[in-house]
Amino acid sequence: MELHDLLARCSAMVITVIVIAKISSCLNTAVLSEVHAPYVDNYVAKSYFNKHENLVDSKFEDFIAHDILYGACVSLQGNVEFSPILSALHGKLIGEGSHRRLSSTLRLKMSSETISRPPKSCEVIIVERLPSGVFADPFELQHLVQRGVFRDAAVFGDTNLELPSFLSNRSLVEVHLEVGTNLTSQQKDELEIHMELPLHARYQPLGHGFSRVEFASPDLFLRCNVERKEDDTGCLFLLDKQNAESIDIHPVWEVPCGNREHTEVVSAFTFISAVVSALLIIVASIKYSDNASSNVLKQS
Repeated sequence: MELHDLLARCSAMVITVIVIAKISSCLNTAVLSEVHAPYVDNYVAKSYFNKHENLVDSKFEDFIAHDILYGACVSLQGNVEFSPILSALHGKLIGEGSHRRLSSTLRLKMSSETISRPPKSCEVIIVERLPSGVFADPFELQHLVQRGVFRDAAVFGDTNLELPSFLSNRSLVEVHLEVGTNLTSQQKDELEIHMELPLHARYQPLGHGFSRVEFASPDLFLRCNVERKEDDTGCLFLLDKQNAESIDIHPVWEVPCGNREHTEVVSAFTFISAVVSALLIIVASIKYSDNASSNVLKQS
């Protein structure tokens, strides 16, 4: 009986420990999702594409409005009157042909009247929802990150670089730019940030003239980190574009389309070129084999 009671007590203790561990884990998860949810992922758009396969403007705007927390940070409350303001936003396309750069210039203004613990560092996050017909090369962006042009950059959505526009889906580019600490000082409360994003046009459907590709204004965020003894707490602010001075924030790219009337000529020329190239390869292979055989006979 004593052994039986001992085993029963041990089993009860093990079950109690397991239940307590599970409850503690659930509480920790709940606290993490409540306080740090906006800052778990380095990329703002990553959470959206974890839920959705394709980029849809209405769904993404709803995601920003309900899933992204901004403008409130426990670490800054009572210490800093921290209110980032977007004072100006300009956008334009640079270059010609099928490879261009989307230039974005924005001016940020901080109103910090009583600073007892300024942010350790800040970064501007520019999210470009690319229209159908253009794409950004992820490898090219990573090269710019390695060169220090961008702090970080990533492409979400359709990253297939070879598909034409009528077979591809839209993509999104998220670029992180480092902001100097002088932005939060009282000596300089405004800073201008400039970015040039390299873009490429996809093959357009056959038609006449040009295909009109219009860009929407980017989604802009400011993320600041506050140095603490325990950890670094990030604060994410959505920069409001309503009151900003905006000039050419909807640039248009006219991408040339192939002429349907030239289809037969191009197809015939391509077929003839392929046949001639194949014959040249065959002739070169035969000559190489003959030369190799004659060299072997001479040596023997």
